[in-house]
Amino acid sequence: MKKSFQKLLSFAGMLLIAACTTVTPPPPIATIENEPPAAVSQANVEPPLPPYTPGEPRVVTLASSSPLVTISVMVTQGSTADPVGKEGLANLTADSILDGGYMNGATKITKERLAEMTAPWGSGARPSTFTSSRTTTFYFTAPREVLNQYVRDVLRPMLNEPAFDAQEIDRLKNETVSAISSLRSEDLENLGLSVIDQYVLAGTPYEHHPIGTDAAVPALTRDDVVRFYRDFYRPENMIVGVSSDDPAVVAQVRDAVRSVNRNATTASPAVVIPRPAAFTGREAVIIQEPNAPAASVHLGFPYAVNRNHPDYWPLYVANVWLGTHRDSFGQLYGKIREERGYNYGDYSYIEYWGGRTYNLFQVFNQPREQQYFSLWLRPVKHEHAVHLAKAATYELEQMVQRGLTADDVTAAKNKAKILYLNLGETVPRLLAARVDDAFYGARQGFLNDYLTAIEAVTPEQVNAAIRRNLGTENIRYVIVTSTPHLAATQEQLRTDLPVYGKSWKDYEFSTAKLADGTTVWQVPEAKMPTVQLDAVWASHPLRIRRMTVIPASALFTSPTMLRMNN
Repeated sequence: MKKSFQKLLSFAGMLLIAACTTVTPPPPIATIENEPPAAVSQANVEPPLPPYTPGEPRVVTLASSSPLVTISVMVTQGSTADPVGKEGLANLTADSILDGGYMNGATKITKERLAEMTAPWGSGARPSTFTSSRTTTFYFTAPREVLNQYVRDVLRPMLNEPAFDAQEIDRLKNETVSAISSLRSEDLENLGLSVIDQYVLAGTPYEHHPIGTDAAVPALTRDDVVRFYRDFYRPENMIVGVSSDDPAVVAQVRDAVRSVNRNATTASPAVVIPRPAAFTGREAVIIQEPNAPAASVHLGFPYAVNRNHPDYWPLYVANVWLGTHRDSFGQLYGKIREERGYNYGDYSYIEYWGGRTYNLFQVFNQPREQQYFSLWLRPVKHEHAVHLAKAATYELEQMVQRGLTADDVTAAKNKAKILYLNLGETVPRLLAARVDDAFYGARQGFLNDYLTAIEAVTPEQVNAAIRRNLGTENIRYVIVTSTPHLAATQEQLRTDLPVYGKSWKDYEFSTAKLADGTTVWQVPEAKMPTVQLDAVWASHPLRIRRMTVIPASALFTSPTMLRMNN
């Protein structure tokens, strides 16, 4: 997992778009609770199940004349399929397949031998993997002229004959435990992002990080890994992306994948993913990290919108207007950073994606049926954290109440069209987006139909989608702060009194003396709207009804850590 995000952006290639080919219709990926019950026979006895027959992988292709062939294999189960008490199993299974060695006939290929084999074909030829909540994806790249050898000696045996050596699994477990510790103490921005992800979706299998927990990972066994592999690594659970429409190339890759666990005699276990439990009002978790150099502020709430939802594209446009990731276009960025200089960036998101701390543009292959809306303010001075939580809440409420003007929508659509050039700039990104389309069973492709979908959005659709989906009464907040600033942060949230941010001295306003000797600040006329809005932000109520403090050292120790606030 530690290699995954960097790998997603490391490929290069030519930007060519071709039609997506789906070989078989998508099988059900997950069961959502509260669906209508299946019909029951008159005798109230379940009919016998037909004998299990392994299915076929879904295949999507992308025509490309690049000298490199990019291949991705997505397994449509990730950490949400981890059994209770075995959090981190999906991630450990993927790492074991990638770095634990595999058999090629009678020869064992260690990770060191794999590095030697693939080095002459370029850095991209060394496979990588990425475990997300709902999926696990493997990435392969090879020059066209050696593709036959690459599939024969790398892709096919790695996926079909993993060695699952017990010593290698123990090594990977130790590395994972170290990574969990680093996430708690060395990667504070990802710490906050991980907590808001789990907090908003508490009570569901999304509530634990794919990397696992301190308690679960050390106890995982080789038998657990082998069982997970045999249960879920099935052809019918796989989506294969190939950056070629050559029938021979596609058939070669498909055949390598369709043989995975072909001798299975029973279907994969059902994975039930309940909807997030409803919560009422506003709640907050404060993460206490003793030496945090700065604070971060997050807020979010679950909703029903994903890429198959009719409100997705109108909300996409609204989100570009409010808080485009790593871009100065958004309203939040303009008011909080550009006008006032509080921090590095202020962004909003209509769907989850990991890797936000070090990627400029959205990372694919992290699809979810269950999404949530969120804001992220990064990083901020500890003493400004609550003021900016009020500011972000106020600005979101204003968008919900007032909507966007026709000019706002036009500007956001134009910006969204510019973003397309970055979202689809490489062959691996184009292919990854198509694999996600197959996961969702989408009639329209995210990148294939991006420009058409954006162009079709109207101001009326944007404002209707905002009203339907972006209520602000029920919100969960996460603030990461240091021990010296904990008490003040708690008090500010508890009392909900006005909390001011920058002073007029911080703004470097000049002073003057009146005739009676009184010193007064001279606020430039151009700055009056700024200080007036500052006062509105300061007095805006958060109305936090429940608040919990969690030491950073306690995170990722239990999958239910964040349920205490329910």
